[in-house]
Amino acid sequence: MFGKAKLRKPMILQSLNILNYKNIAEAHLDFSPRLNALVGKNGMGKTNVLDAIYYLAFCRSTSSMQDRHNVLHGEAAFMLDASLESDSGTTEQVVCSYTLNGQKRVARNGKALRRLSDHIGSLPLVMVSPQDVMLAEGGSEERRAFMDAAISQYSAHYLEALIRYERALKQRNALLKDETKEPDWTVVETLEDLMSADADVIYSGRKSFVEQFAPVFKELYFQLCDNETEAQVVDIALKSDGERGELRQILREWRQKERIVGHTLHGPHRDDLLLTLNTFPVKREGSQGQTKTYVIAMKLAQYLLLKRRQGGRTPLLLLDDIFDKLDRGRVGRIINFATQSPDLGQVFITDTNREHLDQLLEASGEGYKLFFVENGNVSS
Repeated sequence: MFGKAKLRKPMILQSLNILNYKNIAEAHLDFSPRLNALVGKNGMGKTNVLDAIYYLAFCRSTSSMQDRHNVLHGEAAFMLDASLESDSGTTEQVVCSYTLNGQKRVARNGKALRRLSDHIGSLPLVMVSPQDVMLAEGGSEERRAFMDAAISQYSAHYLEALIRYERALKQRNALLKDETKEPDWTVVETLEDLMSADADVIYSGRKSFVEQFAPVFKELYFQLCDNETEAQVVDIALKSDGERGELRQILREWRQKERIVGHTLHGPHRDDLLLTLNTFPVKREGSQGQTKTYVIAMKLAQYLLLKRRQGGRTPLLLLDDIFDKLDRGRVGRIINFATQSPDLGQVFITDTNREHLDQLLEASGEGYKLFFVENGNVSS
């Protein structure tokens, strides 16, 4: 899809030990290097296994903003211990742990990391789940998070700028919101200078991402949708204050109005992705099947672009209950992509429907592992 590139051996998650994570008290899982399927009824813990893998990559859950909510009820801590085979063939260990007293620790090969941000990108990963429909139906924060999740995995420079910008934004908003006294405008100006420099990095990163991402997305949507007509009228574009020039000047022009409302109205924290189908917003124009196909194509395109930007380093792909509300044709095309695409490496997939997974495993023609999940117990 991207032309010739240097092939690198995929990173493989060889095994995972889970202790007191969500509803899983204890589990030891040995994985297939290609395809791993988890089957079970809703609420049994299938998604929690994928969430544990996601946590290993991002040091946070897909669903819980606070780490304390990831600890099994009645326990004081959780731990995730993974063995990985790197693309160079060496074996590495990643351990993530959290205790209810607030201690969070990430260690690689026995060495604790000083900053969690240093770990982001070392285990490249994309997860596709039913919650992704919020990319189309939710607010702009969902779409910014989508861009940030990809870019941060291949650009430490971008992630550092994003962290600094959010910190300065929070400080500026606090000064603007304080009704007890007039802000120290010298401090506000210093914060604006810092925000402007980082906003340039963020805008440049997002602009480059969307320029490369949009054509890959369109091609994938064509592969997954029913006919060529659908695929010809989808588009994704970036809407950003960065298009208006230097943020510093914009902030200074709007200071007094923002003092009245008590927060910052302009900057990359207001960026958005415009998702269109037939030139209209997809949340308004798309059917349930079209919208779900749209967001699945977005996440798979995110995966392919991440692989490209990582120099051919193949990310893990997590597919959580993605077949729900899709017709047989779309299910078949996704199964074909997941089993036949040369761009994919190790895949993890969950479903309540054993028939879907049997189709997938039969079509793979390769080694696989099937896991059964019931009440937090995982067996193979």
